[in-house]
Amino acid sequence: MKRDPREEVLLRELLKIEKHEDRMITAMVKVSASNERLNERLTNLTWIMLALTWITFVISIPNTLATVFGIPRVSQILSLEAMMAVLIVSTVGALLLVIVPGSRLSIPDLRRRLLGESKD
Repeated sequence: MKRDPREEVLLRELLKIEKHEDRMITAMVKVSASNERLNERLTNLTWIMLALTWITFVISIPNTLATVFGIPRVSQILSLEAMMAVLIVSTVGALLLVIVPGSRLSIPDLRRRLLGESKD
């Protein structure tokens, strides 16, 4: 039995299509793996930025108060002990906002919100 030339052309074209399908599937798998790696990196960078934000938050409140206390007129009115007490209280307060689990800025609460988990 002799094959029709059109049939052979059609078979060759089908083989080409299958090769392209294989290449496309391989490329899709590579893109998917690349997306997963990118998501992991973005998650890590998000946590790094969050840690830097916490550090900035904890440092900025006492720093602002220390700047105000550095004004000559204010430092003449308040005693050194009062200034130190206010700075210590502000530092501890900022740390508590970051550490205490019930706080909106706490590590567990932020992790839960970032991961989309519900409050149990």
